[in-house]
Amino acid sequence: MKTFATLGPAGSNHDLNTQRYIDFHGLQGAKIVYVSHFFDALEMMRAGTVDFTIQVCAHPDVALTIERHHTEIFLVDCFIGTTKAMGVLTRSDVAEPKSLGYMVATRGYFDTSRWETRLEQVSNSAVAQGLLEHRYDSGFTAIELAAQHPGRFRIDQVIGEVDVVWLVYGKRRLNRGTLLAWKDAPVHAELHA
Repeated sequence: MKTFATLGPAGSNHDLNTQRYIDFHGLQGAKIVYVSHFFDALEMMRAGTVDFTIQVCAHPDVALTIERHHTEIFLVDCFIGTTKAMGVLTRSDVAEPKSLGYMVATRGYFDTSRWETRLEQVSNSAVAQGLLEHRYDSGFTAIELAAQHPGRFRIDQVIGEVDVVWLVYGKRRLNRGTLLAWKDAPVHAELHA
């Protein structure tokens, strides 16, 4: 049984795409362990309690995650997966939002300067939790939060689903040359069109 670490909590885009990866490979009984920081996942891999880690390419700690234990933990795979439909939600009880919660990797999707106070969070799920706890007026997160809590939020801006690359780390180096790529990838036809 394989164990994967990824950014939590359950229900995050990391969780969604880790589960998709597990399902794609037919890994019956695989387990997902949620971390709040990828350095924790690396230490779990080094200790042997986790086999693989999955991280979105846009995460602000990607470079440090790759570099930290580069002789022990390696990039072994990557895939393209969509996020949940994302957007800017504002609490319904706030007429003029002044504070914003967002994950730093999402700041390019919308103009953060509209808010006087901007609070970086570790994940989109953490943003959702902060909105539920009234820690800020608006947040960039999965828009499903509005449907899950009718009347509590309005959707100010819809970004939708976004295709992003997910990085898979393992404990054994698989790249035996200068390039590790999938020759029959869907893009092959586009390259030769």
